[in-house]
Amino acid sequence: MKNILIFNDISGLGNCSLAANLPILSVLGHYAMPIVTGHYSCQTGFDGFRFHRNGDAAQFAQTLVSYRKPDAVYVGFGNDSDILRSITEFVEKSFGETFVMVDPVMGDNGKLYPVFDGEYAQVMRRLVRLADCITPNLTEACLLSGVDYDRLVSHKEEAGYLAQVGGAFENFLAQTGAKSAVITGVECGKLIGNVVLDGTRTRYVTNDRVNVTYSGTGDVFSSVLCGEILNGVSLFAATQAAACFVEKAARATECEDRRFGIEFGRVLNLL
Repeated sequence: MKNILIFNDISGLGNCSLAANLPILSVLGHYAMPIVTGHYSCQTGFDGFRFHRNGDAAQFAQTLVSYRKPDAVYVGFGNDSDILRSITEFVEKSFGETFVMVDPVMGDNGKLYPVFDGEYAQVMRRLVRLADCITPNLTEACLLSGVDYDRLVSHKEEAGYLAQVGGAFENFLAQTGAKSAVITGVECGKLIGNVVLDGTRTRYVTNDRVNVTYSGTGDVFSSVLCGEILNGVSLFAATQAAACFVEKAARATECEDRRFGIEFGRVLNLL
């Protein structure tokens, strides 16, 4: 069992963020130590959501780790630039030898989420330099590295598109400073692909694509990946396990309104 300090938001609806982190990391055998960066009535895909920010997230963490030392730190949705900056400074000062995973939640479809600005992306670039592993989607990978998203996705209907994506990010680790990365959720026709960057190697994991894109799939993926790595599984095998679990969870989801999130609880026993 590993102790995992988790910085992420929580939403009453959406089945994402901490609602995904806690059960998945727990069932994989770890002790979860959550710090809520923001409390949302509903995930931000719902109109009229309400939220409270936790500007004291780093101070909460300082109290927490004085009682139990974490073996790993997981950082997800930072809520705003000030909170993310305080988390980054806390990680810089406190966890030089600790495994750090960052899910750089910032945007999708080529754009930052409306709740963020360019300053948030700048702080995120500083944070990912501290990471042993990061799990950006294609948009976030482009924001972190300067790759032209629109130009890249203009080739998505071509054969070998996933390999083109891998080629576009051949220098990604050097550019970001992260030790390893999995670029997630690359749409490749009837497949969904993940680009695994580990040292000098680029490898690929693909699964059949489920037509509906649900809220929370990235959180589920990163949670499985983190938990499996901490259980001693290689990055490539952990990616395979995470991608397979997300596919099974998506196929098991009965609610067709994507905003309510992926119903991963239906297949949690498979972990």
